[in-house]
This record gives sequence, C-alpha cells and structure tokens, in this order.
Amino acid sequence: MGAKKKHIFSDQTNRNAELGLVVSASARIKILEYLDSHEIINIPILEGFILLHKKTINHHISLIERSGLIKGYYKGNIYFWAKNHETQEDWDKIRWSFTPRG
Repeated sequence: MGAKKKHIFSDQTNRNAELGLVVSASARIKILEYLDSHEIINIPILEGFILLHKKTINHHISLIERSGLIKGYYKGNIYFWAKNHETQEDWDKIRWSFTPRG
C-alpha cells in the first residue's frame, strides 16, 4: 500500500474522503441510519438487524468512531455509541446515503 500524501490536499478534501470511506459499506450506512433516528446503539442492538459477526460489526463501528461521527461511552458495564452532535455538519453531508428519496 502506498503513502497517503494527505498533506498535498486541503483539510476539507481529506475530511470528505474520510466521510466517503465511512459511507462506502452497506453495514456502516445501516448503522448511521439507525443512529440518525435513535439515541444510542450497542453491539447487541446491531446484531439484531445487521446479520454479521460481532467482530465485523465492531470493525465497522470502530471506523465510524475514528471519523468522529459517533462517540462511545460506558453506561454501567455496557459500551454504547451515540451520535456526535459536534459533527452535525458532517452528518448533514452524508445523510443522502441513508435517506430514502421518493
């Protein structure tokens, strides 16, 4: 794999590429869709509607979390994720990927 060379692109271009990576998988789009209309999510909730292995789901969640779109936290001894409202502008950019058009 080659060097990323992010330094030759603007911050906005790099951010848009990162968001593009987030919405480039169907499982991640389903996760974003769920979080856009619900407060929180965890692995057992995701296993209920994304029929993938727990480790695969965790990989998708981790990628979304690295992008800053979601934040993780413990509630008791269970780990949850919630929408990061500080990235609302980015949520508005990617909402097209999971909003039905009619």
